[in-house]
Amino acid sequence: MNREIALQVQNETLLQNWHFYLILLLITIVGSYLASLLKGAGAQKGKFLAIESSLNTIKKQVELTTETSESIKSAIGHDLWRKKELESIKREKLEEYFLVISSLNYSLNNEMISKLFGADVDYDPHCFDKANMIQSLYLPELAEEHFELCKAVQNYTRWVSDGLFMIAEQAASGIPNPKPTKEFMEQQPKLLQALTKPTAAVILKAKEVAQAVNT
Repeated sequence: MNREIALQVQNETLLQNWHFYLILLLITIVGSYLASLLKGAGAQKGKFLAIESSLNTIKKQVELTTETSESIKSAIGHDLWRKKELESIKREKLEEYFLVISSLNYSLNNEMISKLFGADVDYDPHCFDKANMIQSLYLPELAEEHFELCKAVQNYTRWVSDGLFMIAEQAASGIPNPKPTKEFMEQQPKLLQALTKPTAAVILKAKEVAQAVNT
């Protein structure tokens, strides 16, 4: 009897509160749905933020690449300009050097005639000094050939200096009209011949350098 009463009370309570449980169930369902939406929205927002961050990173990389590319272009342009300038200067100095070397024998011979015999002839006393300067400053490729020519020129100028010393000794001894002896002058052809080979080697090397610059 008591059990039947308890069941009846329970049944009546359930019947009276069914709408409460229904609302609670609906709230739970709606809450779960909203939570799912919020979670999805958060994940979607995270995706958008990640994409935006990646795009910003790519943009910065593109800007950096562009700046680097422009810097490289500028450096290459400067190097090309500098190379062209150096080539232009080298061509000019090769021409000057070639002209000086080509007139060297003539200048040395006239210098000898002027100094040893007092003749009024034209010559450039700084002819080989110019060649030395041009080669040292602008034409390192000709160093070896130019050095061999230097030795031949020094031998010739030393011989001229010996002739001047001989003339000075004759004048000091009271010899009228002092001049180099025949034996002394017979050395000249050999000294001039010694100039021929290194001069030709220098000119040939200068032509090779000019060809390399012009190609």
